[in-house]
Amino acid sequence: MSRLDDACTRLGRPALRPIVVELARRLGDGRVTPSRIRLQGLEEDQRSALADLLGIATLPPADTSLTITQLLDAVGLSDPGDLRTVIERLHGPLGNRAAERAAQREARDALWDWFTEQCRRLVIANVGPLREWPALVRAEGIRGDVDAHRVRLGRVVQVLAALAEVPPVGMPLATFANLCMGDSHALDHGQPLARLTLAAIADAAGVPGPDSAEDARALWELVGVTPDSLSSNVLSLGIGARVGCPLASCLAGHSAAAEPIILTLSELRRWPIEPLPADGCAFVVENPAIVAAAASLAWAGPPIICSSGRPSLAVVVLLRQLGALGATLHQHADFDAAGLGITAWLQARAGTTPWLMTAGAYRAAIAATRDRPRLGGAVPATPWDPELADVMASHGHAVYEEELTDQLLGAMLGA
Repeated sequence: MSRLDDACTRLGRPALRPIVVELARRLGDGRVTPSRIRLQGLEEDQRSALADLLGIATLPPADTSLTITQLLDAVGLSDPGDLRTVIERLHGPLGNRAAERAAQREARDALWDWFTEQCRRLVIANVGPLREWPALVRAEGIRGDVDAHRVRLGRVVQVLAALAEVPPVGMPLATFANLCMGDSHALDHGQPLARLTLAAIADAAGVPGPDSAEDARALWELVGVTPDSLSSNVLSLGIGARVGCPLASCLAGHSAAAEPIILTLSELRRWPIEPLPADGCAFVVENPAIVAAAASLAWAGPPIICSSGRPSLAVVVLLRQLGALGATLHQHADFDAAGLGITAWLQARAGTTPWLMTAGAYRAAIAATRDRPRLGGAVPATPWDPELADVMASHGHAVYEEELTDQLLGAMLGA
């Protein structure tokens, strides 16, 4: 048996595993062989095995230190390099963590050098060069593997280069995404690539980053790209259009028949809806079921607009058009976290007025005994009625709008 085989046999006892693990950790740091190792929390059988290895009569303490010289003598070796070979046999490849960390630092530095140089060359059509965005991206750090992050940043640079070199005036966003990425959905709202690209455009333009679909659309249009204006739509009932507008006869026919209609953002921008009079009103609801119920009653009341959950840009545009002269846009939603968020969002962006979204209205609804889902997560603030958020959090249950259909439609007719 060779010296190394004999050393492996002596140090390979299961009870001596703490020594192997600690040496593997220290040697794997890439530094020179340590002069001493420290062992902590040794069990009695491990202490006994260590005493046998060292040839001592008493058990060492649970927390003890061991010199490399002692260990080499105990396993019959004289060269620290042989000890490393023994540990690799027992533990597996040790690697060199110090060298690996240095290589990672070099890879990160190379990535940021490359990214900075790429950004320095970019001048986005209609807005200019990048300003603070490259530094902000670097400050976010690297997500996961360096090579994978380089691919992500490379995709952004590719899009920005296309905006710089070939201004796609009037080009649909999906077409532009397919041209740059080979994927027509790569720049859809909410995609990571779109988020980074829009942040870069905003930086070059010297404007705040987008926090809504409307902001995102404005930034795309700033560089000549046109987001899809057909998939953004709004459901409504009882609205009209100016005389002579191509939509007038269609809207009049639907209103007369109490039939809901869906309008696209493209239609609303091409043929804006006539504003309601200053003393007029319309009602905004969250759920299409309310509109369907009104239609079933041959609705002849005020216009109803449905946000269909989180409002699209088409919803916001229609509401702004209807309220341009100061008409009141009463808005209602589910009594849950999402509904409260929608209410605050529309109030801020479309000038709506929360309607029957009060603590009193919630208490009246929750008083009806029935099974209801529990509120999930934190209840957002309700600045239009601060008590509402507190009352909802206290009760802990949601009230969906459909439950209040008759009450809501009756109140609309009363208005």
